[in-house]
Amino acid sequence: MFSILDERAKHSEKTMAWMYNPDTMPSGLKRAHEELDQAIERVYRLAPFRSDEDRLEYLFKLYDEMLKKETLFAKQKKKKKKKKRRR
Repeated sequence: MFSILDERAKHSEKTMAWMYNPDTMPSGLKRAHEELDQAIERVYRLAPFRSDEDRLEYLFKLYDEMLKKETLFAKQKKKKKKKKRRR
């Protein structure tokens, strides 16, 4: 993560659009993103992902599974108690 920020700082006079345009993206920034992607992949599984789409599909599936379980990320449904009306 910090290597990405360091690479962006080297081109601080440029816009984010310029830095992330495939035709103008600095090679150091691209390399820093590739290294981060590889590090993230190793956290989730041993085999590298074949594509960005494969990576996203896998991560969204994990996210969906996490939401179905009672985790810090899942919203726990609370039952509201009905108040009795006073007459």
